[in-house]
Amino acid sequence: MNLLAVNRRRVLVGVALLALTAALAYVAVRMGPLAPVRITVTQVTNDRITPSVFGIGTVEARQSWQMGPTTVGRVLRVHVDVGERVKAGQLLLEMDPVDLEQRLHAQDAALSRAASLRVAAKAQLADLAARRELAASNFLRQQELARQHFISPGALESRQQELASADAALQAGQANLQVAAQDIERLQSERAAVALQRQNIRLHAPADAVVISRDAEVGSTVLAGQPILKLAEPASLWVKMRVDQGRSAGLAAGLKASVVLRSQPHMALPGKVARIEVLADSVT
Repeated sequence: MNLLAVNRRRVLVGVALLALTAALAYVAVRMGPLAPVRITVTQVTNDRITPSVFGIGTVEARQSWQMGPTTVGRVLRVHVDVGERVKAGQLLLEMDPVDLEQRLHAQDAALSRAASLRVAAKAQLADLAARRELAASNFLRQQELARQHFISPGALESRQQELASADAALQAGQANLQVAAQDIERLQSERAAVALQRQNIRLHAPADAVVISRDAEVGSTVLAGQPILKLAEPASLWVKMRVDQGRSAGLAAGLKASVVLRSQPHMALPGKVARIEVLADSVT
């Protein structure tokens, strides 16, 4: 029995060695250094090789708006939020009017008073014109009587002085009427300025856009010109990219481009070079 077991073991070892040798030979012949060289056959075609430039950029909007008040104030209401689409003319936010209503009422009262003063100046001017006409008639009458030696030269000089005084008073009345008219124009301009400030507390969208930023909340006090909302036109998006100057030769406006967003790495968007900036950074 022991002899049979030894012989069987030898046979199994021999078979295993033969299988291993065959496997090594197959690998050497098919995949090793003794394997035949593979030849790939393809059709030769004529084509143009075009160089390309790669760079990382940021998506920006060429057309954007920063909406904010023209005077210092407090935010009363904000009607939109980030990500919302707005239409042209849509109300975006309102500022607290504070004392604008009272200032408008004060301007209206001042205009009414100025109008009354102008009416009074017109009436005074009409009275002064009548007085001047009477003084002129008296002077002509006295001048005729003096020519006939019915009155003394002193009486004629008195009438002449009355006529000169009437002329001066008439000129003063005309000036007062002009001042009253100028006061009305000034008050109307001041009231129009207050009305414009009142209109500016209600900010409307200048065009169809998307809200990309909201920098103040209700109750916040903002300065003149400080942006509260930032809008961007979706149709004006572009990518602002910086490339190495050593690889930027040949770039020109109008060349085709391919844009790949980080949020969509498997989809390339077609585009073109819009412009080449003259100013470059100090590194590139």
